Amino acid sequence: MAVNSMSFEDSSALINLVKEQLTGESSIAPVSEEEFVKVGTTLLKTGYDQLNTALSQVLNKTIYAVRNYEEQFPGLERDSQEWGGIIRKITFIDGDFETDVAMDPTAMANGQSPDPFKINRRKAVQFNFYGGTTVEYCDTMTEDQMNTVFSSSAEFGSYAAARMSELLNQFTQKKEVEDRLTFLNVMAAVIDDGTNVIHALTEYKAATGNVTITRANVYSNDEFVPFAKWLYGRLNNQITMLKQRSDKYHFNITTYNGAALDHPIMRHTPREDLSIYMLDQFMQQINSSVLSSVYNNELLSVGDYNSVAFWQAIDDPDKIAITPNVLQTDGTVVAASDPIETADVIGMMFDRETCGITTINEGVRSIYNPRGRYFNNWYNWRIRSYNDLTENALVIMLD
Repeated sequence: MAVNSMSFEDSSALINLVKEQLTGESSIAPVSEEEFVKVGTTLLKTGYDQLNTALSQVLNKTIYAVRNYEEQFPGLERDSQEWGGIIRKITFIDGDFETDVAMDPTAMANGQSPDPFKINRRKAVQFNFYGGTTVEYCDTMTEDQMNTVFSSSAEFGSYAAARMSELLNQFTQKKEVEDRLTFLNVMAAVIDDGTNVIHALTEYKAATGNVTITRANVYSNDEFVPFAKWLYGRLNNQITMLKQRSDKYHFNITTYNGAALDHPIMRHTPREDLSIYMLDQFMQQINSSVLSSVYNNELLSVGDYNSVAFWQAIDDPDKIAITPNVLQTDGTVVAASDPIETADVIGMMFDRETCGITTINEGVRSIYNPRGRYFNNWYNWRIRSYNDLTENALVIMLD
């Protein structure tokens, strides 16, 4: 299928695949983002004897195995007013400063007339976000079994409440899958480009002259404490650098509608608009090995800080296997030719505008089958996830 089509694509198979990886049902495997994440582009375009998994008829006490589940990426949520419908995002391009003609003897000579009517239009580029994904879920409630498996109305009420709580947990995890796909496309695209990747061990060795530290011994007592101190300083310096308006730390385009741009896109990210997502197992190593005074709370006090248990698959916390949609220098978007399969990813810092997800339409509709004597509740969602790769984003790798 084409990248960034205007239609709504079915995402159920993709969501099921990623859900199996993040819950440990299957091992990590390459996942294509081609028709899920919309990257900004400058181009316009039950049977009678069973209830659920077979509830037995009981007269004794029943216990329901259910508790509320919290998603891992709450900071990516956007409302439908902010990111609903077909979105266009206008970005202005810097112009050139000119000589002050009042101080130019040639321009101010007798017989000359400085032109105050010179045209100098403000240049801008437009990025477009199209389409979205759809998915639905069917939940069946049978009538006859409800009359036989519960001893009282109170017990049925407890069952119904527990059943709905677990259903909401499943829907929450569905949303988490969508959040991960949105987030991971940025991560894989940045790694694929290679420019804005912090190679922590490589940079540490170059900066300190340490020749004894390796990937194998980085967590040893002798090596990890000084390395963690250095990394804390490196990341806090990077937060400061992201606040500066520059053409670094994001993708750029060199042409717009076939014409060359005189200047690149400039971005800056204030601390309150910065998101940092770090791998939990790495941060726990810092917590247990390095005194809190080493990094205090500065790194954790940005606008949106989250500790993530794993990126894609619960069995491989620091690994990703994603085929991302990537912005090209001419403003088009293409899927990467090969999946980005790499481990040792320990974090990503990015602007709030870099990625997000919104539910633009959701609903539930019920129908009763009088012959089968059961209800079907059909839940459905229309989702828009977006990446703006011209906003700041850096990936942190242990290497």
